[in-house]
Amino acid sequence: MNVSKKIAMLSMGLLFMASMTNAQSLEDAQKAITAEQYQKAKVMFNNLVKIEPTPENFFHFGELYLTLNQPDSAKIIFDKGIKADEKGKYMLNYIGLGTVDLFHKNAAAAQANFAKATEGMRKKDYEQYIYIGKAYTYEPSRDLDKAFEWFNKAMEFGETNPELHIAMGNAYKFQKKNSEAVAQYQRALNLKDNLLGVEVSIGEIWTQAFNFELAESTLKGVIAKDPNFGPAYRALAENYYRWASTVPNRQAELLSMAKTNYSRYLDLTDRSTDSRYRYLIFLFNAKDFATLEKAATEFINQPTFNQEYILAKRFRGYGALENGDNDTAIEALNNFISSVDPKRLIPDDYLNLGKAYHNEKQDSLAILNFIKGYNLDTTNTEVLNTIAMTYFKSKKYGDAAKYFGKLTLLPKASYTDWFYYGYSNYFHYANLVRENSTDSVEIKNTLLKADSAFTYVAVKANNADAYLFVGRVESYLNPVSDNAKVRDAFEKFVEITLAKDQTKLTDRDKGNLVEAYSYLGAFYIKTDTTKALDYFNKALVLSPDSQQLKDAITALKGTKS
Repeated sequence: MNVSKKIAMLSMGLLFMASMTNAQSLEDAQKAITAEQYQKAKVMFNNLVKIEPTPENFFHFGELYLTLNQPDSAKIIFDKGIKADEKGKYMLNYIGLGTVDLFHKNAAAAQANFAKATEGMRKKDYEQYIYIGKAYTYEPSRDLDKAFEWFNKAMEFGETNPELHIAMGNAYKFQKKNSEAVAQYQRALNLKDNLLGVEVSIGEIWTQAFNFELAESTLKGVIAKDPNFGPAYRALAENYYRWASTVPNRQAELLSMAKTNYSRYLDLTDRSTDSRYRYLIFLFNAKDFATLEKAATEFINQPTFNQEYILAKRFRGYGALENGDNDTAIEALNNFISSVDPKRLIPDDYLNLGKAYHNEKQDSLAILNFIKGYNLDTTNTEVLNTIAMTYFKSKKYGDAAKYFGKLTLLPKASYTDWFYYGYSNYFHYANLVRENSTDSVEIKNTLLKADSAFTYVAVKANNADAYLFVGRVESYLNPVSDNAKVRDAFEKFVEITLAKDQTKLTDRDKGNLVEAYSYLGAFYIKTDTTKALDYFNKALVLSPDSQQLKDAITALKGTKS
């Protein structure tokens, strides 16, 4: 064999060995992700894409950033993966970009990227379908119905792929469909050995189902197979935390076991930034807010704090709020909101800031933030009610009426929502009169809205207070003596009130009866003085010191004689 041929064969051998080494490195990087050794995985991927900048390596590197909820970093990596694909045949990086689009709530852009990824698929291809389905399972973009649409497409030719069943198991787990999730995980385990992460997921499902003993034995089984598999200790810690809340007599013991196991998890992930950040998530989910605030503060104040983990500021603010430290919550959440990409804000960021301001009796700032939170999620009727009530308690009745009005448009609007809609308009009318408003149209429309709302509650709920306010509003809309609606409303109020146990009538009830009897007396003055006298006398029994009632009775008796 000549020298040049030997050199060529040696070069081919070295290239083959390098290829094998790099393939192993990709596998190792993915194992590090499964073991939640994210910092280690980042280092491995950074080295890997320098040595072998393939589209595939970039894609899996980008997936790591999606797992860490860092979509902007993921996008940079996916773009590099597309540039590295000289032949334009590796489509998964487009799915990565589509997933980033979903994180940013840009469904149209996501669909465009998914279309590119699936454009040239052969009939038996299915891998793209799995990853598009996964795109809809990340928390910021979660739409599990959409996810299953894609998973079901993948099932036609991908039924023997364990990754598909793992992805479906995760989606069922998010839906809290425990039986279905476990069934998918078991199918994956039947198709591939040594899926410790899947076994941990099964343990987490038992925790989710409050089967703490089974979760414990499942997770300890994983540890028996690999004592250095960190996620098992994390899941075991989370299991003990939840377990502790259900058995007060074992709470101290179980909480101690939780902290021991989480400490072990941190050790196995080298107490990396990623694992310490995950610890904050754990504390938040465990509702250990005292430790959360302390740990988040330490995390943020470390000299090497990375803005990629800016969400730690959110946890500091949330923890401070729950601990009653409103000033710190206000400072932390304002700092977080002003420094994070607006696309990463969620309704609770504003809602919790609003609560902190509300606790400090700074209602204008509270309302401002409640509204911002509501605008990010207009399905949150609890927030809508909070905004309306805060306006009402601040005596901003016009604004309160606006938001209670939104509540009454909802299918599940309560009688209380309707009553307060009327109540707000009623007091808004009073303010307009007090302020000598010259807008007679607004004044009348405000009364009509109140009348409509109170009438709705009165008729639907047979509610005494609603009838009382119908009578009041009608008395403002038309003269009492000419308005039969006044008579009908107050008579109904009297009927409902007197149906109560008379020994249990409150001073408020008696005062309202005096008002109703007085209005009814006034109604009958022109048409039936006997009835008018009867109602005034009933009112006088309950309010014997009322000179106005005495004068009315005297005047009526004079007309009768």
